[in-house]
Amino acid sequence: MNKIIPSKKVVLIEPIQIKTGNTIELVSEKKQETGKVIAIGSGKLPVEMKVGDIIAYRRFGEDKLIYEGKEYLFVTFPDVLGIIK
Repeated sequence: MNKIIPSKKVVLIEPIQIKTGNTIELVSEKKQETGKVIAIGSGKLPVEMKVGDIIAYRRFGEDKLIYEGKEYLFVTFPDVLGIIK
């Protein structure tokens, strides 16, 4: 994969489904999802995240990128809810 560099205050993620022994349910009127961090743009991060982290994010206006047959999303920093460990 060529390097994709997100713009300032944007995270590039690959949407994923969490499959663990524990059930994680995010309850909100807005749709929330999980994804793997692929790249992080510059700017002050809302949480200490790094490439490879699994994050919960608010799915509200993200921009989709299809690259080499895979779906990626650009999510703004304020839509990142936290890291799932």
